[in-house]
Order: sequence, then C-alpha cells, then structure tokens
Amino acid sequence: MGNEQNEAQQYRECPDKFVSPNASYQMTTRDYIMRPFTDAFSGAIVLTLPPVAEARGRFYSFLCRGADAVNTVTITDHNDSECWQDDIVFDGRCDRILLYSDGLTWHPLCCGGGPGDWPGFSTTNAPDTVAPTTAEPQV
Repeated sequence: MGNEQNEAQQYRECPDKFVSPNASYQMTTRDYIMRPFTDAFSGAIVLTLPPVAEARGRFYSFLCRGADAVNTVTITDHNDSECWQDDIVFDGRCDRILLYSDGLTWHPLCCGGGPGDWPGFSTTNAPDTVAPTTAEPQV
C-alpha cells in the first residue's frame, strides 16, 4: 500500500465525525461535520478550526441549526492560514459553509444563508437558473 492513502480523509479514520456544539469548541482534524446551535441560554459561541497544516486535504461542513443577531456562531482559524480574511459569522438558522484546507489556507467552497458569510465570497450573484446545454460554443 502506498503512502498516498495516509492523507485520504476516509483512510484509517472515522470519516463522518459529527459534532453539535452549543458552547465554544476547539475542533480536531476529525470533526468533519459541524452542526452548531446557539440561543439565549448558550449565548454566542466560537468554533476554532483545526490547524490548517494538520487538516490538509480535508473538507469541513458547517450548518447552523440556530442563531440570531445576538447569539451568533463564529468560525475562526488559529491565525495560521494564509489570506484569512475575517472570521465567518453565522447569525441565522441554516447558514452554512464548506471549508477545504490545502495545508496553507482555508478555501470556502460554498456558502449560504445570512449576509457576510465570507467577505468577498457572495452567493447573491449566483444564477438561479441552469444555463442551457444546447447553446452554441462561443468563439
């Protein structure tokens, strides 16, 4: 067996580790699926991503089960990611993002939900219809 498999997300690990925090939480490299929840009782919480180098080649899914303008969910890094813009703040139910680590930086691959999920990464300009597949190629 080659060493290539050692970096695969599903090799020798539980690939679907699910966490549903309602308090601030330091993620491990195995916390692939995050479903945070905040309310007046828990208050605002912070989820800290695992070190970007240790998480290389991995995807992390976030879907907020509950939040509001006061009781937010903030996703932050260890100050070890290149070009980390601002922390990601969820302030509504079903706000979501998928993050990928290439070992040097975190890449937001999809966003949805409230405004400001990720500065400079907007879903408001996304087309709401599928482009026709019969269009002639542009020259």
